[in-house]
Amino acid sequence: MRAVLLLAGLAAATTGAAAGPAPVEVTVRARAIAPGEPLRIVVRAGEPLASLSGRFLGAKVFLARAGAGPTDGGETWSGWAVVPLDRKAGAATIDLAGTTAAGAEVVGAHAVTIEKRAFPEERLKVEPKYAEPPKEVQARIERERKELGEIYARRRAAPPPSAALVKPVPGDATGIFGARRVFNGKPRSPHSGVDLKAATGTPVAAAGPGVVALAKDLYYSGLTVILDHGGGMFTLYAHLSRIDVKDGAPVEAGSALGLSGATGRVTGPHLHWGGKVGSEAFDPRALLDPALF
Repeated sequence: MRAVLLLAGLAAATTGAAAGPAPVEVTVRARAIAPGEPLRIVVRAGEPLASLSGRFLGAKVFLARAGAGPTDGGETWSGWAVVPLDRKAGAATIDLAGTTAAGAEVVGAHAVTIEKRAFPEERLKVEPKYAEPPKEVQARIERERKELGEIYARRRAAPPPSAALVKPVPGDATGIFGARRVFNGKPRSPHSGVDLKAATGTPVAAAGPGVVALAKDLYYSGLTVILDHGGGMFTLYAHLSRIDVKDGAPVEAGSALGLSGATGRVTGPHLHWGGKVGSEAFDPRALLDPALF
């Protein structure tokens, strides 16, 4: 995949002042600007900001203060966005708005071009129990769906990771991210992560620094750990045979999360590794690419 680095200066405007604050500089880093890819947005301002947020493809972009500027007395803000899996190729804009510490308004826009990407279709023949959950578990499924939605809606005001993440297990990918799956002739949601080869009992490591947002047994994904990496970005580790962390625990890249397995709705041992910003899934392998950082 090619690396994409886009730079733009945004004009800053003030209300009720003769001169506006210094323009802010926006950097968008990505492995590619295409469906299923995360974008890391970095904003450098020449003076301190009191607030900053954005919108991209109709979704809010959460930005967190990431540190002081190198020499100019300003500061850096950073956040994440995702190109949805079903997004068509074409032009799009990242719109930003905020205020300086002195109360002046800052607004701007940054244009990107979304590339075309098609995902394959996987037709799978499985036992009926894997295709249709029994009625008696529907209430549990709904409870867990609501709980996950609440987790992914969180926006922890912590700087996102500033260096490439690490692979949680050494195995190669088997499942295809974004593949349109058809189980026993019935269409299902696209594959929201990658399946990595991992025999039962393989140590599973945190891909990057963060906080454990969930460590729990879920119906579909079995023993599951979700990490909150800050700025609204999460990674997920599913089908574990053992969990070695608890909710709220801080982790670093390489920290032990547990052991791989085959819990939940799977037919064999592996690690399902996923990434999300809000409700949008992205290919977590992008986090391994230095181009994103």
